Amino acid sequence: MERQKPKVVEFVPGDPAKLEVFAAERGKPITRYLFGKFTEHLGRNVYGGLWAQVLLNPGFESEEYFTWGNQSVAETLAHRAGWLGLPPELHRPTSQRLADSFQSGVAYGWARYGAGDVRYARDAERINSETSQKIEVRSLSSAEVGVLQPLCLPLHRERRFDLSVWAKGSGKSLRVAVRTADEKRVLASGTIEPLTDKWKKHALRLTVNAVGIRRGEPLLLTIGLTAPGTVWLDQCFLFPADHVNGFDADVVRYCREMKLPLLRFPGGNFASGYHWEDGVGPVDARPMRRNPAWPGTPEYNHVGTDEMMAFCAAVGCEPLICINAGNGTPEEAARWVEYCNGSVETPQGRRRAANGHPQPYNVKLWEIGNELWGNWQIGHCTAEEYAERYRRFYNAMKAVDPTIHIIACGQDARWNAPLIEKDADILHSLSIHTLIAHGVPPDANPAEVYRSLAAFPVWYEGHLAALGKQMAQKVTPPRLAITELQIMTPSRPNNQTLTEALYLAGIINTAIRLGDLVEMITHSALVNHAGGLAKWRECVWQHPVNLTSRLYSTQSGRIPVRLRVTSPTFSVPQFHDLPAVQDAPYLDAVALLSDDGNTLTLLVTNRHPSAALTAEIALHDFAPRPEVTTHTIVGESFLSVNTFEQPDAVRLVEAKVKAKRTGLTYAFPPHSVTALVLRRDS
Repeated sequence: MERQKPKVVEFVPGDPAKLEVFAAERGKPITRYLFGKFTEHLGRNVYGGLWAQVLLNPGFESEEYFTWGNQSVAETLAHRAGWLGLPPELHRPTSQRLADSFQSGVAYGWARYGAGDVRYARDAERINSETSQKIEVRSLSSAEVGVLQPLCLPLHRERRFDLSVWAKGSGKSLRVAVRTADEKRVLASGTIEPLTDKWKKHALRLTVNAVGIRRGEPLLLTIGLTAPGTVWLDQCFLFPADHVNGFDADVVRYCREMKLPLLRFPGGNFASGYHWEDGVGPVDARPMRRNPAWPGTPEYNHVGTDEMMAFCAAVGCEPLICINAGNGTPEEAARWVEYCNGSVETPQGRRRAANGHPQPYNVKLWEIGNELWGNWQIGHCTAEEYAERYRRFYNAMKAVDPTIHIIACGQDARWNAPLIEKDADILHSLSIHTLIAHGVPPDANPAEVYRSLAAFPVWYEGHLAALGKQMAQKVTPPRLAITELQIMTPSRPNNQTLTEALYLAGIINTAIRLGDLVEMITHSALVNHAGGLAKWRECVWQHPVNLTSRLYSTQSGRIPVRLRVTSPTFSVPQFHDLPAVQDAPYLDAVALLSDDGNTLTLLVTNRHPSAALTAEIALHDFAPRPEVTTHTIVGESFLSVNTFEQPDAVRLVEAKVKAKRTGLTYAFPPHSVTALVLRRDS
């Protein structure tokens, strides 16, 4: 398709912009489920993201779990070494050291350490899965000989680290240490002893001397023998002592601060090949699997049902489980429901209790399948086949717990039609995934892309309304669940820029205006996959879009009131795979009252890429106190991002402004999202 430039309708400063709030005209309370997030076992979203354990390949398993396509072991090791952010003088030699070590029998992601007459092997004598690391030291020409792994530690917040490892062998003891990348300085050390000819799990607390260590500085973990002998190692974990039920303390803190209400997991495409029973029971006994959806992403199964429930409990959010309706069965799904919700009198309830959790989790939200309309999906099927599949899964799951709320895998009108026609009697909610702008070329003009993305929620409102109308022909009341949502442009503005923050605000505002048609939004994703949180070198910061989630989720308004917006507009034609939109308002806003009616929050997005918009805000049936608090997401441009070096380039700024009893005048900054919080005068 030939590239088309959007039509831009500019305005002269001073053109009328007005927000009129009618506080006495109230709608139905909105649900906090509109502010949810989604996480998936993909890349470093869970392992290396949510999960606090820092070591790669802790089970010393085969390289086949970590490589993909035609890439060599050396290429993938170089890629993963890049995750550490090593400087050029360290990156190449570290990657080469890992690759050379692999060729001599060291497990993927680990490297030889020390010098001497040593034999390494990936050995079938193991605790779990396929292999362990065997080290046979015949003689030493250095103080220690063993294996090491380059890593980063969250020393900005924690100095204590807990190592556990299964070991056996003829050597007297093992020395474990944290060292600087040049191996010249030992920052922490400890001894594991005695070693015997039987497998034993050992635990060690390491306290790191972090004086002079920079935030996120690459370090080394070394495990070595100090005398000749043979040792086998398996299941080696390293957790910061401040982990929360195994999860990263900073991730948990950010989710608590944003009052995350809802989390969808375990996928995503991953869900269509995930068998939940691999992820319960003792962690050391769980099998390692190849990720069924994302080759090159190992699935350790360390984070399963009980762990995710513990995360939700720590954060204070509700879980939404997407079950495997790809290559899974209704019976498997029903067992999962029983494991989560059954009493200890049921088979799966007893299993849960044996795993340390006698009380049911009472998971109420379940989604049957992920994107089964897509030919990339495990278990892809036709719309007619899914309608039949949905009924079988629905009946099996409801037979276990009739109280659960089930969401069907929906998408567009064509796919939804057989489901609505055949399953109306058991259909309550349809999912929709809105992952836009795949088709925008990498060399597209960022300003053009931005305008089409900014206008998209205006088109989307009509699209959602049409899907709801189709559903309402057979199902009352119709409900839609937006369970994946993000911008997918191949270059900026992308989902890590301020643009995604404005985009999410527009979608949430759209959902609020549609009443209770949209029952939830789980924005993609939580850590290291698109928007949300970033984690690199064991440091966590917020992408701009997470500030939108926080702004909406922490404000007190639940009751929408009528709002009339007068704003300059702009129009865009179809731009690659983004739709044409006419007369999109630069100012997009909703108004929400608190339950007691004493706090009014105006949530306003200024979509203009470069100009502030001054608006008169007129209040009817609400006389505010003179002081108004504003919270604004601000950044230099719509392309602004937060980075390791500048984690607050886009930030949330609080200020105070004055209001009269009839309203106020406010200048909304360009490319911004603002919450104005007004409190009723007594």
